[in-house]
Amino acid sequence: MSYPQSGILNRPPDHLVAAAFTFVTTEPAKVRSTLAALRAVIERELTSALDNTHPGSDKSTPSDETGELGFNSGYDRYHLTVTVGFARSGFDKLGVAAEQQPQDLVAIPWPLLGDTPEVADNGDLLVQVCSESIYINEHVIRRIGEELGDELTLTWIVAGAQRHTSRNGRVNASEGRAMIGFLDGTSNLDPRAVPADRRLVFVDPLDMADYPPQVPAIAPTDPNPYAQGQPAPTFPPDLRPVPASEPEWTAGGTYAVVRASTLDLAAWDTTALGEQEQIVGRWKVSGAALDQADDPLVPPAEPNFAADPAGTVTRLASHVRKSNPRGPGDELRRIFRRGYPLISAHVTGYRRGLVFIAFARTITTQFEFITRAWTTNLNFPVPGTDVDQLRRFESVLCGGYFFVPPLDRASEPWSWHVPPAA
Repeated sequence: MSYPQSGILNRPPDHLVAAAFTFVTTEPAKVRSTLAALRAVIERELTSALDNTHPGSDKSTPSDETGELGFNSGYDRYHLTVTVGFARSGFDKLGVAAEQQPQDLVAIPWPLLGDTPEVADNGDLLVQVCSESIYINEHVIRRIGEELGDELTLTWIVAGAQRHTSRNGRVNASEGRAMIGFLDGTSNLDPRAVPADRRLVFVDPLDMADYPPQVPAIAPTDPNPYAQGQPAPTFPPDLRPVPASEPEWTAGGTYAVVRASTLDLAAWDTTALGEQEQIVGRWKVSGAALDQADDPLVPPAEPNFAADPAGTVTRLASHVRKSNPRGPGDELRRIFRRGYPLISAHVTGYRRGLVFIAFARTITTQFEFITRAWTTNLNFPVPGTDVDQLRRFESVLCGGYFFVPPLDRASEPWSWHVPPAA
């Protein structure tokens, strides 16, 4: 039996650090030795075990423990989770045979996604650290750098903070605000409570029959399911093939997509309220779709795009219509979003945006399809449509594609499964 890693289904703590690392060596035996050392570091972090520095320590050498958490083990971890994923290059360096690697995993194809990030390197290894304390998160990354700096190099790193809510406690979809001021996560999956949603998050090699097709079967003569009476959409001809199988060991694992971006909030904040609502496709105060009343006391219902084929009420290029058009079969393309707003202070000012993190059973039929066939496709939902209008305010920093393997033992969150070398 396998178990999902921590940091996927638990309540997201207040603070996130997501970091990608690259293995210095390409020799599988040495890479696996580095991985074993990383397991040991993460085990110590997840059991509140500090290194041995005390008043009698040798003063002529650096202290074993860095000290920002003190020097006594057993400290409060503030709900720490550490989630580890591997890129395609990481599995290659580990010597895993191609047929034993997750079959939907490639390096993130930035140009095809319409992005030009500041750091384009995917990295070999993802470490997602979440807790209620910035210090706890920082210590994990610092310890990895201190103990494994000669074997792992930092490729990119971003930090995020949980969405704002007007009360203490869990941030839910009815009150968590994104940096643009709109409610965030109103149509997210709920894999903890809904079995059908859970199927869309975790890989099951024995349950792949309902993967959506590479290209939707919409003939030019068929009615447009996204805008009745309008010409049918067309899709990029080079969408990646849908995986036909997955190795047995991937059961209970999940694909992770990270895409960190900043938003030009100076431009956004000076955009008229009504225009912001048209760009997003929701009322800003209540979070309701534009075809519903703007009433904060009424839970948002699903928008009815079929009743608005020309985009008179909700623009065809609005964010909600481009990212979740709610056509037939589209519910199988949804992803589980677990991102954090990005707030980073520099001497020249704030960088604000989003550390987008999504988990799904595939990349091709979910995130990549959503991005290439919908949000950046000029011919969706009808020919001549713009890209998702929210993207005009974005600048991408970094990110990557990873596979988050299952745990071998639920009680040991550092026991992520890695197949043997070929």
